[in-house]
Amino acid sequence: MEKQMVLQGLRKEQKEIPFSLLYDTKGSQIYKAITELPEYYLYRSELELLKENAVDIAKAIIPGSLFVELGCGSASKTSALLSAIQVVHGRCKYVGIDISESALNEARRNLEEFVPGLKGSAIELVHASYLNGLEEVKRRHPDEPLCIAWLGSSVSNFTNEEAAQFFKDVIEVAGSTCQLLICMDMWKKPENLYSAYNNKLGLNEQFSKNCMQTALSCIGYTVDEESLESWSYEVHINKIIKRVEMFVTFPKGLNIHKHQILISPGERVLVEFSTKYCVEDIKQIASKACCQVYRCWGDSSHYTCQMLLPGCHALVQCWKDTDILFEGILDWNCKPIDLRHPYLFYYGHVCAFTKLKIMGNEEESEMDTMFSRGMDPNVLDPSQCHSHPQVPSKWPSKEVVINYVAKRRMIILQEVTKGKVDTKLLSIVIEHERMHQETLTYMVVQDRKISFERKAPIPSIKKPLPLQNGHLTSDILMHQVPKPEILIEAGNVNLGVNPWDLTTFTWDNEGPLFHTKVSEPFLVSARPVSIKDFLQFMFDGGYEKRSLWREEDFTFFSENGFSCPATWSLVGNEYYVHGPDSTEHWTEVSEEAVFVSLAEAEAFCKWTGLGCRVMTEAEYHRILDYDRHGKKVLNIRGDGWEWTSTEFRPFPGFIAMPEYIEYSTDFFDGKHYVLKGWSDVTDKSMRRDSFRNFYQQQYRYVFSKFRCCRSLL
Repeated sequence: MEKQMVLQGLRKEQKEIPFSLLYDTKGSQIYKAITELPEYYLYRSELELLKENAVDIAKAIIPGSLFVELGCGSASKTSALLSAIQVVHGRCKYVGIDISESALNEARRNLEEFVPGLKGSAIELVHASYLNGLEEVKRRHPDEPLCIAWLGSSVSNFTNEEAAQFFKDVIEVAGSTCQLLICMDMWKKPENLYSAYNNKLGLNEQFSKNCMQTALSCIGYTVDEESLESWSYEVHINKIIKRVEMFVTFPKGLNIHKHQILISPGERVLVEFSTKYCVEDIKQIASKACCQVYRCWGDSSHYTCQMLLPGCHALVQCWKDTDILFEGILDWNCKPIDLRHPYLFYYGHVCAFTKLKIMGNEEESEMDTMFSRGMDPNVLDPSQCHSHPQVPSKWPSKEVVINYVAKRRMIILQEVTKGKVDTKLLSIVIEHERMHQETLTYMVVQDRKISFERKAPIPSIKKPLPLQNGHLTSDILMHQVPKPEILIEAGNVNLGVNPWDLTTFTWDNEGPLFHTKVSEPFLVSARPVSIKDFLQFMFDGGYEKRSLWREEDFTFFSENGFSCPATWSLVGNEYYVHGPDSTEHWTEVSEEAVFVSLAEAEAFCKWTGLGCRVMTEAEYHRILDYDRHGKKVLNIRGDGWEWTSTEFRPFPGFIAMPEYIEYSTDFFDGKHYVLKGWSDVTDKSMRRDSFRNFYQQQYRYVFSKFRCCRSLL
């Protein structure tokens, strides 16, 4: 098999050899030495990532799973993760697969030494290639769920198409209930990549030459020391396809008469390449493999670990997360946000939506229709709303809805497991449910607020004094709000994605690709407006100054008695801030971003007196282009959605998705505005720069931040 692969590679126009030959006994020894070099950041980065996130990763693994590591080597990076699995799940069983027998022996020694309790039958080692090893694991453990780890960014030795196919092959062997845990090195500065693969001690060169020598021996050609020394080693950073390419060059050439292979003088043979990734690449690979990105750990600018789930498994996991959320809701008939339905509706809705999309040709029941669509009425005039089913005079009981969902899930799962459900449809229903999990969290926070205020022993006063805990008056009043100070130059901006890029899922409003420009330079605050900043606006009477607001916004807030952000409570003379899991006195979270509506954000900007405003969508992307890794403009992506002042409109050439036509089109109404980035409760599978969230400017309940922006001209 290896002989044929070598011959095929050496007969290609660009000669290459199989990368699987890199890790023979000698190659494994050289690689271990490489990992200890300061230039080789990959090993250390992955080790730190796994240690820092071990408990969180362990919690994401299905209890009772067999932890299978492909290409385990010495298993030196796995101990922290296995220890966490033992703590979280009470037990751990490990199977290491590798083609190097000596590496497997070392793996056992390392695991028994560094993972207390992992001994004897809890450790299995399989001397085989990836897929052959997996087949053996399934033969031994046909009924156990598998969590398959592929560390070391080994996936980078494949093209994106090959990686997707490999994941498909793994799932075919391991079964549709498996989990894939993949570590991936991200694209970074070429000079950093170059030094990692061309160290001063020449170990990378030895590693590649050893692989070349092994490949030639597979086809019966023996290399003498003089020839080996004459070969040269070359590293090329291919910026177009984002990969590092390692070559062995033959200055004198090589003629293998037996197999009629001629390597010309000066010709180079590709020994290895290491692909580097961006977030979009990872999502494309997952989509091509019919998987969903379920969880992600690490730094998207440096090194990450992804958990991928086969489509069927991803849907079931999504349902489990919905169930966990609803287990914490005591009263399903409660409606903590008046502009929305009660909790109970949404438990039925996400299931009805999935059923209607996946099994649209089947007869629609009365409850399918009842739960088919939610509502987003005009905040200023709730009688105005898009089309939706008639609201019943009385909702079904909790028990009836739970029974409805259980039956619907069963038939949905039967349909999905047949393997005939389109990947795009599956992505639509999963992302739809994930979005509702977030918006339900907004309701949970309002529920927490209502309960907190009901139990408060001290009545709230109408207008609080600028006094907190008796000693912070000057601290608040003298506090300086963040001024726009980071200069962003004018320039071209690309919004959206190509509609013909079918390799990853996006909603219709994310495309098509739209080339535009930010025509003038502008200043933006380094950080979002904080709770402490916003208190200063409030204590200065910001909610009472009509001149700071649009007339309709001022009327709406004053008539409804809104005088602080929606996630806050005023109890006595003290403000408290509510989150999904806790309620804190404002002093405990004073430096965190304040969550407000666009109307409140715009009033704050005007109040600063600095000519400030909320950024546009194009300016948001210009900031990303300027500061891709968020080193100067802090938290531009996360810690809350970022408000923009851009009306939610289609990009030129927009085409509504036929599977869900009304998703965007009903809200191109001049009342909704674009938000970018994500919040802490946004599912990690949906965190992409092209995503466009949209809400009405007066809607107060989103976990949405803002920062001050100012034009220069």
